[in-house]
Amino acid sequence: MTVQQDARPHTLAGGRLRPAISFEDERFLMFVLDEMAGDYEQRYDDVIRLTLGKSELPPEEPIIAAMLDAAEDYAKASLVFPGGLPQLRHRLSAEYRSRYGVEVPAERFVVSVGTSMAFRNLTQLLAGPGDEVVVPLPYYPLYPFTARLAGARVRHYRIDLDTLQVDLDSLAEAMSERTRIVVVNSPGNPLGNVIDPATFRRIDEIVGGRAVVIADEIYNNVHFDDEPYSAVTLAGEMTSPLVVTNAFSKAHRMYARRVGYAIVPDELVHPLTVIQHHTLLTTDPVPQFGAIAALDHQEGVRELTGRYGARRDYTLERFGEVSAVRAVPARGSFYLTLDCAEYLRRHDIPGSLALAERIMRATRVATVPGSDFGLPDTLRLSYTSARYEEGIDRLAGFFTGAPPDDADVDADVVRQG
Repeated sequence: MTVQQDARPHTLAGGRLRPAISFEDERFLMFVLDEMAGDYEQRYDDVIRLTLGKSELPPEEPIIAAMLDAAEDYAKASLVFPGGLPQLRHRLSAEYRSRYGVEVPAERFVVSVGTSMAFRNLTQLLAGPGDEVVVPLPYYPLYPFTARLAGARVRHYRIDLDTLQVDLDSLAEAMSERTRIVVVNSPGNPLGNVIDPATFRRIDEIVGGRAVVIADEIYNNVHFDDEPYSAVTLAGEMTSPLVVTNAFSKAHRMYARRVGYAIVPDELVHPLTVIQHHTLLTTDPVPQFGAIAALDHQEGVRELTGRYGARRDYTLERFGEVSAVRAVPARGSFYLTLDCAEYLRRHDIPGSLALAERIMRATRVATVPGSDFGLPDTLRLSYTSARYEEGIDRLAGFFTGAPPDDADVDADVVRQG
């Protein structure tokens, strides 16, 4: 018997089949440009991707060895712990004691598949319809998306593009009696801004215990100019409840191995773990054993930070020669932002997606439209290409030369926006 698919649109009693979110508007344009780069790579051998925050360097050998050992040992590979391997949680507790001099019980580390799932579950736990979530502007798109997915309203506080400082007045203005979460990201994505302890204390004063502060520290190991610290060291003096999220995907180069964690107050450990009972069951133990090994081998973190700091410096030097584009001097993270507002105005280009597409066609360098992060006049560059400097040279040439005409577009390239 053949079952024919009903082609009619389906609706529920409330009039729609899915949440009232424009998923077309919520596309992560980073992936759109990365896929465009993949298409170009089928025809050209000189494509440079400055898109994903995925290091060109593999994990260190001891990390790979630990994962191979776990994969070949069924007793290890079949371990199921919804909150994370006890071995990893205890090792994380020891790491925070050693690195930051702070005692965080192992039970307060809840391990997940990267930080994105942890963030989604935390938002679902803490906010809902009628609530508000306050995020930085610019932001990593995960923050507003998970808030909207939970039915909450998104409000913003500003990071100044010139000083890279938090606009504390705008944070105070964004707060209300409905605020449930305030997100802090340092070093920040996309700007690479760093929030120092004094500013973090002022943020807590403004929040004043009215909301949970979630500090996303996924780039915490990648500081170019400042000594790293963790907000968890300030928790004892804070008025507001604090959650800290971090992962092994960036500094430890485990991008696709997906191990992250949240440090949560005691009262959130059980609810968050129960959510993972139902939505995750367990994080793959194989990369968790790799994460344990990663904590014992920090040499690669220092190598990566030095490498990306040098690429930051190279970008600032090259774009010091470009009159219509400003390279924002990141202090950490995997990224640098180009402020292209003047170039867009001079050449009547409608926004960062159109600019990124023109650059891709003209130079075969893939960048990320700043509209992903609430900055439609910018581009984000990832340091993570082995041919990064060559990519920067091509971009500088693009911005200082005559802009390409749309008639020069490859006829077989389909616009994706």
